[in-house]
Amino acid sequence: MSTILPIPTGRVSDFLTSQRLVRQIQSDQRDLFRIQTQLSTGRRVISPSDDAPAALRAINIQRLLERKAQAQTSLSSTVSYLSATDNAIGSVTNTLNDIRSAALGVDDSVTTNSARLAVVDQIDRAIQDLVNIGNTRFRERYLFSGSRSLEAPYEFQDNFVEYRGNEGALRSFVDIGFLYETNLPGSEVFGGLAEQVRGTVDLDPQLHRDTQLRDLNGGAGVSNGAIELVYIDSDNNSTSTIIDLSAASTVEDVARYLEAGAPAGSGITVEVTSTGLTLSTGSASEQLLTREVAEGRTARDLGILFDTPQPVAAGQDITPALLKTTSLSDLLGTRAQTTLVSTNTNNDLLISATQNGERVDPDDPLSDPLNGVTVQFVDGATQGNETALYDPGTATLTVTIDAGQTTAAEAAAAINAEASGRFSAEIDFRDADSPTLAGQGPIQLSATATTTGGSGEALDQNSGLLISNGGDPVTIDISAAETVEDLINILNQAGLGLQTEINAAKNGINIRSRLSGADLTIGEVAGGQTATQLGVRTLTESTRLDGFNRGLGVVVDGEAELVIELTTAGVPTTYAVDLTSANTVEDVLAAIAAETGGNVTGALAANGNGLVLTDNTGADSLRVAGQAAQYLGFFEQGDTDSTSTTGSLTASDRNTLEVESTFNTLTRLREALINDDFPAIGREISRIDQDLDRVNFARSEIGARLQSLEALQARQEDEEIALRSALSQEIDVDLAEAISEFTNRQFALQASLQTSANLLQLSILNFI
Repeated sequence: MSTILPIPTGRVSDFLTSQRLVRQIQSDQRDLFRIQTQLSTGRRVISPSDDAPAALRAINIQRLLERKAQAQTSLSSTVSYLSATDNAIGSVTNTLNDIRSAALGVDDSVTTNSARLAVVDQIDRAIQDLVNIGNTRFRERYLFSGSRSLEAPYEFQDNFVEYRGNEGALRSFVDIGFLYETNLPGSEVFGGLAEQVRGTVDLDPQLHRDTQLRDLNGGAGVSNGAIELVYIDSDNNSTSTIIDLSAASTVEDVARYLEAGAPAGSGITVEVTSTGLTLSTGSASEQLLTREVAEGRTARDLGILFDTPQPVAAGQDITPALLKTTSLSDLLGTRAQTTLVSTNTNNDLLISATQNGERVDPDDPLSDPLNGVTVQFVDGATQGNETALYDPGTATLTVTIDAGQTTAAEAAAAINAEASGRFSAEIDFRDADSPTLAGQGPIQLSATATTTGGSGEALDQNSGLLISNGGDPVTIDISAAETVEDLINILNQAGLGLQTEINAAKNGINIRSRLSGADLTIGEVAGGQTATQLGVRTLTESTRLDGFNRGLGVVVDGEAELVIELTTAGVPTTYAVDLTSANTVEDVLAAIAAETGGNVTGALAANGNGLVLTDNTGADSLRVAGQAAQYLGFFEQGDTDSTSTTGSLTASDRNTLEVESTFNTLTRLREALINDDFPAIGREISRIDQDLDRVNFARSEIGARLQSLEALQARQEDEEIALRSALSQEIDVDLAEAISEFTNRQFALQASLQTSANLLQLSILNFI
């Protein structure tokens, strides 16, 4: 607010007096202009300099209002998507109820074939209608594709319906810091992905020096803190150091920091094995232990928390997570390895087997050993012409060198070129004075070491997988795959209708069918082990019988007898195998062996899936009969038995897996109606009830979300009113106050003008 400038009363010049009066008039005019601007704009604060604290508060409120406005736009968009989703699935329930009623009307033996075929036509139209609903687009986005919103989720593949979406969801900010799912994937509404084929085997990836700490402990990582390392010498004197591991990013970093930070003179070394870390004092009379620092858990996460003193402390398995970059050769076991140490520096070697296991063939105790192999050096070569020879009979790897001249790098090259290819060697950089000098030191002739730590087995990549998903079995060749990602890409190739992914535990893979109406089986190829090793074979000895025949089981209506008959020279010997208490395939095989006294044994088929019965007596024929035999797959519906004169009988795979989806139910119901399969008709009618439950639950989920968003919209409207009120208090003008001040400024300006007129009279009479 302006002030009245004082009029000089002393002896002053006329120029000063006039300047003072002009300034007074200008000040009054400026204040009038300011108040006029406030009245015309309704704003008290026009620029931040008018009221800096209020301007700062107003800026924050305006920014918040802008963010809220964007959230409201996103909220409105989310409501529109969910409303469109609700509308899209609104008619699904009616469609399924109509099909259910029609199927119940023909589920009897007196209904004519034409009546059942009419229901088949109705099912065909319903499948097409449901696919169209599943492919609903709204605002250029497919509603049921999960996070793949630009790709149609459902597509016909021959007689099947393939789900091309995923189980993800799109999310949007409906309020500041509040992400909300804007859709439901089709798998939660119509279904579309098989749930059964999940990896059951821990693939147990090996640990490497370059393994990232964030990938340890199944992906949970390591808290990069500090640990206390205590060294106890032979006189029982102890010294300790606290080692900071916050800068470590790999397992090798941890090993280097621990060795560098160990108490002075302790000579503690740290080895990275295939499963964890091993700390050693190098002497049986010296010991070490580790402790956590403060409330940390770094030592525990690294598997090296040792409360009791010991000369060699072998850490626990710190289980690296299975990643897409994991090499297939690193799965299912560990490689035998050793560190070959020479005196001085720049000449240590890391030697490891080229495959997992204690032996080359884990099932053959006479095969080449991998554990317990002694690596030794002998003199007799010229530098640059070193050779290596592996003798499995004596379990030795002999490297011929030029004593005193051959470097570690040259010795490693000789081992890597060894004809058997059983072992590989690399430079141990921890022994190097610098990266450029690593491996340049001469090998010590007396250096020797023995391999240890090999376990498990190597993945069978040569056999491949035998997969059938709605068609003839296809042999999947994975011999060229090097990493888990390569394997996943091969299995996800177009035409197979599969979705392969690393499981949530990050220790195995899942293989799931995308084809509704198709039977999925995964078996072995010609006696291979690939499917079993990966844990994705669909028929194993632990498979439950109640999953056979699409959930019908093997023992139906109390018929639990499997009849086996051996005929020799026209004389039959009959065995009645009671499967009443059998729950798994293993139980069936045990019951057969027990009832026949070993004369007939059962096993899983070596090629593909299914069961194989083998006659061990040399009988002329082997025959099976009974309902249980039919449901185990030894013969088809309509037949009464199956006979073989070759000494074995092979059953078809009755543990076929399928997608749980509306489309699968309708496709199966269609097949059952065409084949007059009344048990299957009843089963699929009951599954329609399950589909209705899924659809109704999905719709209720949409309704709950919409209700929640409506409440959020109301709350945001109230918040906006409160924020705008606060903003108005900060920057808006008080009209009554401004009008009063405007009147006062007018009077002040008039007074200034009158005063100036009286003091600045221009008559000459004033100067006489």
